[in-house]
Amino acid sequence: MSSVVSPRPPHKSEWVLNQVTDELNARPFPRFGVPTALFRLCLVGPEANRSLENALSHELGDIDWASDAKLKRSTKNGVQFNIEQHTEFVSLTIIDEKAGQASPQMSPARHLPDDWLTHMAADIVVAVDCYCLPRGGVARDGWSCASRLEGGLADVFFDFKVAEDGHTKIALDFDAAANVRDIGRLALQVIEIETYRSFAALGLPQARAAQGRLADIAARVPADPLGQVNAPDGNAEGPSDAERFGALSSLAAELEAIWRETSFRFAACQAYWALVEARLASLGETGFDQRISIGGFLERRLQPAIATYQSTERQRHNLAEQIGNMTTLLQTRIELSLQRQNADLLTSLNAAAERQLRLQHTVEGVSTVAISYYLVSLLAYPTDWLLAAQPALDADIVRAALVAIIVPLVWLGIRRLLRASITRK
Repeated sequence: MSSVVSPRPPHKSEWVLNQVTDELNARPFPRFGVPTALFRLCLVGPEANRSLENALSHELGDIDWASDAKLKRSTKNGVQFNIEQHTEFVSLTIIDEKAGQASPQMSPARHLPDDWLTHMAADIVVAVDCYCLPRGGVARDGWSCASRLEGGLADVFFDFKVAEDGHTKIALDFDAAANVRDIGRLALQVIEIETYRSFAALGLPQARAAQGRLADIAARVPADPLGQVNAPDGNAEGPSDAERFGALSSLAAELEAIWRETSFRFAACQAYWALVEARLASLGETGFDQRISIGGFLERRLQPAIATYQSTERQRHNLAEQIGNMTTLLQTRIELSLQRQNADLLTSLNAAAERQLRLQHTVEGVSTVAISYYLVSLLAYPTDWLLAAQPALDADIVRAALVAIIVPLVWLGIRRLLRASITRK
């Protein structure tokens, strides 16, 4: 009797609990004091990881570039380099705690190799400098927007313009009560606002292009699917139902192509915008002075882009639904037309069968008469001999009996032959 080995229970290290817990703690907030400068670079494209590796592999030799870890860290001369893999982009964050006073010349990007841009085979979406300074260290004039965070724990100043060095700028003015945890947490969340607002606006060119294509499709949608379809050149004809159905199917295919090209981007942009709103809410943002707040600026400037994504998707959905309804109506008409054609065909087939049956009966009758005539004629000689041998027989009665016998036999024989022929077919 063979023994059954029970399966080995999973070890604690194999529990799914470890995976989900590690994911929650995969991106801890950095800890640093003030003054500190940060630089965030975000790359998009299939070669984003390879670009960073080519640019930094000589400078950061302690990083395992082949690792699947989402967060890779390195420190060189007291400067931290964090390379993080996100869902659709790769970010490089440089934390320089020796930056000193906030100044464009003190961007942590100066720690990158001089030729790092030549290795970039991906699109740069975010390049932002964030300066973290003690209270009073930020020159508060010249910034576009300003907000107070967490009841005065820090004041943040934004400039949503690209400076001469190609970077956008952020400054954080921290209260003396802020500790290293607060500074790292607020700085990273503020940088995430700039990161996510950039990606939230990434789909706007696609939305504008899609709106132009949707307008062209809307102009070609027939007012009456059972009537005329407007051609792109403005000429109108009365096409057949099949041509109308083909035209509507072509429009539906174009709408499907637009959905494939834009659905992910629009959904991602709206998700990024939701993250921006969540970060602003978690930071307890309030107004700082007469300048517009960060949230107010983004709502006025970025909310219309989000509305554009939503309206574009609604327009595409409405057009698809309209064309789908038209296609269904036209398809029903085509099916009814086919059913009528089939009914007419069956009627004509029945009429043809009836004609064929009448013709068959005619042929049977003529054939019976003809064959019977020849048989009676052939039997005339034997009949004459019989009458000569038997004078008592009445000639007319014999000939009539001969016809009465031959004609039914011939008719039955012809019927049997026809049935046998039909059965073989």
